[in-house]
Amino acid sequence: MKILPFHAARGCLSYLVIDPDSNEAALIDPSEEIADETYITALKESGMRLRYIIETHTHADHVSSAHSLMKKTSARIVRHALAPSPVKDVAVTGGEELPLGKRTLYILATPGHTNESISIVSDGAVFTGDVLLRGGTGRTDLQGGDSEAMYHSLHESLGGLPDTTVVYPAHDYRDGISSTIGEQKRLNPRFVLPHDAFVQTMNAHHPPLPDLFDEAIVANSR
Repeated sequence: MKILPFHAARGCLSYLVIDPDSNEAALIDPSEEIADETYITALKESGMRLRYIIETHTHADHVSSAHSLMKKTSARIVRHALAPSPVKDVAVTGGEELPLGKRTLYILATPGHTNESISIVSDGAVFTGDVLLRGGTGRTDLQGGDSEAMYHSLHESLGGLPDTTVVYPAHDYRDGISSTIGEQKRLNPRFVLPHDAFVQTMNAHHPPLPDLFDEAIVANSR
């Protein structure tokens, strides 16, 4: 599997996941902060057909370009069944297997940041959205977030993956992008918190709303 990351100026990350043995690709968490043509050019240069556009959750800090890319590529949009947008060509809840060429994308239900957060696992990699970030986690005080659910998503769903699994989050505000499950278990200050301390810490965590919150929630719920 080949992974092409796209890193927007404000820290948003999206990924093209390519099956090199076929002409199929999936795009995870596309953002309007990256021009549609950037994604499309990458597809053309790799000789790929976009089969899926996958949203890990309803984003509150940027506007998704899923709808415009769907029209330009005829890809199918994959979202959790609880996502507010009615545009769901494939509605998932966790446990689904999406074929991508000769490979499979496994859908994990990982609620906590939102009630409809999912992660995608394939070929030793996991795309975690905002549930697990490099050195942190997403917040739990918006959009059906739940600190208890996030703890279980981290320690059971994601923590149950092999330690060598490479983590690709939907945001990174540092110089790098990926980490591993094992590194996050050891070094992530939220991952290492025991249950009660984690829930208390996250319940008390109320940072300012994202700059584009109102615009993003409305646009991404259409």
